[in-house]
Amino acid sequence: MKVTDNLQSEVKYEMLKLASGKSVPNMMNCSALSDPEKTNSLCLPILRGEIDGREVEVMRDTGCKSVVVRRQLVDAAQPQNPSCTVNENTGSGDITSVTVTCFTSKVYPKAKCSFSREINGGNSENITKTPLYIHTETGATPVYYRSLCSVNVPVKELGEGTHSWVGFIYPDVTGGQSLVNGKTPNKTITLTFPQASHSCLTNMEQGYFIGKSARCTCRATSDGYPRGTAQWYIGAKTVRNNGALAITYNKYNPEQVYTCEGKSALGRKPGSTVRAKFAFIDPDSVQIASSSSKVNLCDNNNQVQVTCDISRDHVSPAPTFSFSVDGPRSQGPQPGTGSSDGNYYQSRFSLSPDVGGQYQVTCRVTISVTNTWQDKSTQIKFNKPPPDPPQVTVAGQTYQGISQANIVTLAEGYTGDVTCRVDGGYPGAHSTQLKCGQLENTGDGNTATVRFTTDTLTRDLDGTVCTCTSQHNSGCFNNKKTRYTLNVTYTPEVTFTKSSPSTEFNKGDHLEFICFAQGNPDPNSMTLTRERTKDVLVNVQAAELTHTLDPLDCLDTGVYVCSGQNSKGTTSKEISIGVYCAQQFSPLFSPSPKVDGVIGEKAEIDIEIYGFPEPSVTLQRTVDNANLTSSPRHEVKYTSSVAPFGFVNVTISDLVEADYTNYTLTIDNGVGFALTYSFYLNQVKAQSRPEAGGRDTDTESDPFNSTALIIGLVAVVILGICVVIIIFLVRKIQDLKRQKVYKETEDTYLVPAETSDM
Repeated sequence: MKVTDNLQSEVKYEMLKLASGKSVPNMMNCSALSDPEKTNSLCLPILRGEIDGREVEVMRDTGCKSVVVRRQLVDAAQPQNPSCTVNENTGSGDITSVTVTCFTSKVYPKAKCSFSREINGGNSENITKTPLYIHTETGATPVYYRSLCSVNVPVKELGEGTHSWVGFIYPDVTGGQSLVNGKTPNKTITLTFPQASHSCLTNMEQGYFIGKSARCTCRATSDGYPRGTAQWYIGAKTVRNNGALAITYNKYNPEQVYTCEGKSALGRKPGSTVRAKFAFIDPDSVQIASSSSKVNLCDNNNQVQVTCDISRDHVSPAPTFSFSVDGPRSQGPQPGTGSSDGNYYQSRFSLSPDVGGQYQVTCRVTISVTNTWQDKSTQIKFNKPPPDPPQVTVAGQTYQGISQANIVTLAEGYTGDVTCRVDGGYPGAHSTQLKCGQLENTGDGNTATVRFTTDTLTRDLDGTVCTCTSQHNSGCFNNKKTRYTLNVTYTPEVTFTKSSPSTEFNKGDHLEFICFAQGNPDPNSMTLTRERTKDVLVNVQAAELTHTLDPLDCLDTGVYVCSGQNSKGTTSKEISIGVYCAQQFSPLFSPSPKVDGVIGEKAEIDIEIYGFPEPSVTLQRTVDNANLTSSPRHEVKYTSSVAPFGFVNVTISDLVEADYTNYTLTIDNGVGFALTYSFYLNQVKAQSRPEAGGRDTDTESDPFNSTALIIGLVAVVILGICVVIIIFLVRKIQDLKRQKVYKETEDTYLVPAETSDM
């Protein structure tokens, strides 16, 4: 056995199992050595040497002497004066890492180190980084080492918190760490993140920035250790501008998330978060369109689709849409049917009015966050034809449509307007034509007028069908026509004829009058009248009459009037006939054989006669048969009256003595014997007159002369008027008497000339 002195007071021997794996025998008080599983027990060695090439140890005070143990023996010396320190490594003036160093002045074999740390007084954890070693031999025998070990840990790996360390330096043998206690440096290091928070200058409402951009600033509220900065991040990416951040709206990312964080060698420390949502609507950005700007309500489909949209570039957040309608049928705000894609928000609205007119549909796009909106309108015209046909107004009466009952009754010669008007519909009728006979007018709008005058509304228009036609933009005005029939009322139109075309007849001839009338309404009576006597020869309640004169007589000469009468009035036609007969004295005329006359004045005589044809008249002086007809002082003329009557007037002017004699008046019409009338012109004296100049007429000497003259003139005028009235009355009385006498004597009176023929 080879024994080497061991100067160490305590040595740990680690018993390594031999390859044979034999167990250590159980020996007195050395049970630890006899248990192969407990061979790591500590013993107090006194000797160390070799026996048969095997390392053995002699235990002191254990009774384990000279025991052969089949284990390899390893010698080691514990570290002397072990110590550990902590150093903060800096860069750019700030801590970057921590170095923990442990040192021993004497150890065998070379030292080995391990390190652990505690954070905030919590559980200990090993530092897994490989230490850096420096070993130096002491230069004496036996050989020992001075060992230094260190480990460097970046602060980023350490993390935030208060850090304390424990270092272990021990011989580099198996189980060596168990031979020593850890050394705790007297220094702890507290590492903290910098704190950061942001602020934004842009106004916000309900978490939205107002507008399309925002500007925010990220600032450090504490520097931290190691010192750090405030930094913007979007996700894991660093935003370049560390302080000020300009955020703009992005339609593809309407909610951008930024974080304001503290950043240092420790890493990132979350601070505050900005969720960049924007609320805005750009001016004039709403678009509106309709499926049609003009619709005819008579079409099968009268629905118009209105589409309102806005680009996502121009609005945020998603807006709400509402539609309102102004027009004949107004509607308050109505929601639309919304949709959207990657570029647009859109809403649709359907409009189906039943009343024509101009409609304005307004789309309102609202941002509820800010309660701001933008309106956009479109105009849609719904054409609807008028509901009723044109209305014709004549003389206060109205007519519509196509009906047999549309009969317009007007009197012939009516003067007034006929107006055709089309009411309702949208827009109003654009062309209206009124046509009646030759009268025609086309109005540019919904009204047309023609005017009947005396010349235009004649009986020729009776039964004429008049029309009013109108056109409408809708193209579906089915009731576009009104038709009416003119019923023109007029007094009877009389046709009066006789059986012979001649107007002159002989006594005893036969003559028939034929008279008929037509009018609207039909005549209700016909009358045949002898004009001279006003006698009604025939009156019938019909539209036609006949009357016969048989035989014709002298007094049948004259005018006959046929009258047709209806509710509109009376129309008359005349026929004049003459029946040849010699001239005769009127029954009212009594021939006088004497005519008075005053020398120097005139004598005048009127004789009423009748006969046909009109006579020629001759005046002769009986004593010498001198024809005085053409004498300048003798005037003889025939004046016709009511046929067959007339008057013969004889006037002898400026009477002289020779004029007082007998005269013969011959009246001859060529039929039968001439009618003669003889008379004597008898001289009479003039009535006595006051002599001129018998009284002074000087008005200055007799103030009553002027007054008397005026009174005299007035009296003469009044007297003249009275004379005219008396003459008129006498003539009227004569006519009445004549009519009565003629009536009584018409069939019995004998004409002298005819008597002479017999």
